[in-house]
Amino acid sequence: MMANHPDLVRRLLQHFSEEYTLNDGRTPWRVLRSRVSSPRLADVSVKNFDPAGCAEVGDSFLDKHTMLADRPQRTYGVSLERWGQISSSITEVKTFAFRDATISRIQIWPFDPLSVVPEAMKIAVAVSYTTLELIREPRIVGAINDLLREYNVQADPDEH
Repeated sequence: MMANHPDLVRRLLQHFSEEYTLNDGRTPWRVLRSRVSSPRLADVSVKNFDPAGCAEVGDSFLDKHTMLADRPQRTYGVSLERWGQISSSITEVKTFAFRDATISRIQIWPFDPLSVVPEAMKIAVAVSYTTLELIREPRIVGAINDLLREYNVQADPDEH
C-alpha cells in the first residue's frame, strides 16, 4: 500500500489487530514496513534550496514531532514530478561540512508529501527509513517509537 492511500491508517490498524503483534501487543516496525511502501525514492543534497511549498520529512519531521535533534541540514520532500521541474536549477552537492546549514537534504517521493494527511505522514516518514539506518542510528529508532506509539508499532533494530 502506498503511504498516500486515503484509508491508510484505518486499514493498517485493522491489519495489525487481525494479523500480527508481539507478545506484549505491539506490532513490529518490520511488519509496518512490509505493508506500506517507502515513499523515499532518492536522496539529494543541495545548496541554497528554497523550501517554500515543501514538506519536512525524514529527520526534520522527526525533529518536529519527537525529541530527535536534527542536523543543521533540514530534510524536505518533493514529488518526482516537482523534482523534474526544479532539478536543473538546483546545485547538487556530494560533500559538505557537517555544520553547513546552507545545505538541504531532499527526498524525492512518488507523490507530493504535502498531499498526505498528518496521521499518514507519521507512517510515511517511519517507513521511509531503511533497516540499515535503524541499525546505525538508534536515536531514529527511539524517535520512530515515539512517533508511532499511538499505533502500538515498535521499531527495534535487533529484530531486523
